[in-house]
Amino acid sequence: MPDQSQPTTDSLTLSRRMLMGGIAAAIGGHAFGGLSGAGGEPNATRKRALRFAHFTDIHLFAERNAPQGFAAALAHVQAAPQSAELIVTGGDLVFDSSETALGVARDRWDLFKRMLKEHCRLPIEHCLGNHDVWGWCSTKCGSHGKEAEYGTALARSELGLAGEWQSFDRGGWHFVLLNSIAPDPANECGYLALVSEAQFEWLSADLAATKLPTVVVSHAPIVSITPLMRGSNYRGADNKGTVSGGLMHLDSQRLHKLFRASGRVRLVLSGHMHLIDRCEADGVTYCCDGAVCGGWWKADANHAAPTYGLTDLFDDGTFDHRVIEYGWTNA
Repeated sequence: MPDQSQPTTDSLTLSRRMLMGGIAAAIGGHAFGGLSGAGGEPNATRKRALRFAHFTDIHLFAERNAPQGFAAALAHVQAAPQSAELIVTGGDLVFDSSETALGVARDRWDLFKRMLKEHCRLPIEHCLGNHDVWGWCSTKCGSHGKEAEYGTALARSELGLAGEWQSFDRGGWHFVLLNSIAPDPANECGYLALVSEAQFEWLSADLAATKLPTVVVSHAPIVSITPLMRGSNYRGADNKGTVSGGLMHLDSQRLHKLFRASGRVRLVLSGHMHLIDRCEADGVTYCCDGAVCGGWWKADANHAAPTYGLTDLFDDGTFDHRVIEYGWTNA
């Protein structure tokens, strides 16, 4: 998500009360929500199959004490009593690869990898965001479009990813990690939130092939109320509300219909907005988990404090999800 001017503090204070549903002290920090999902009341005899953390919008670079903040988040999620067993990132891992020269982008990816090597002992799976691509904004990147690093290639090479999207099974659950960022043909340095036709075909086949309860992760939200809290042009001159195609998936209806038809998708996680919400529709729960960086590693009352998502998956196909403030105070 780009660093830009946002709604007033007063309007966001009200929104956060509405979105978070209260604050409870929990797990060595603060937890927002902490609600169960998937099929009503959980089975009293259910057993936890996996606890995983969702680290979205890390926006790592050398400035603003970002490395120290990221280290604090990693230390927090690996410490008892929360002790996650897996981290799934939600994109925008570095700040920034999308509007910088190749050498600068490489330096930031080197920092990201070094931080994981020095501070993370958990298995980690990656999703990509708009700040993780390289070369689309040719005027700022100095690119010509034919570089080996162009688009998502640089991030995939740095992270060892086989493709732009992936799925895997863990703890009796199926995970799908999407690439939800596409170039905007009308804006050289812009992007749109949607999946390509090739990705949609793969996703349809992937969901049809699994019999496991499923978690989907995308960078941009597929269903969320947070776009209504962002920007200044939701209400246009014609009194018709619009949501930018860079804030929420343009193909959300198509994807939600697919999730419903699969009968397997329980939880859909996203970031991008640096805000927190939870939406439930037709048995599918959509959660926007704030941002590890909070307001881009700055003191920013218009966004969630530095957070990560924490989810317990159970053997009966239910889950408990909450958003954790890990105690970092942005400078």
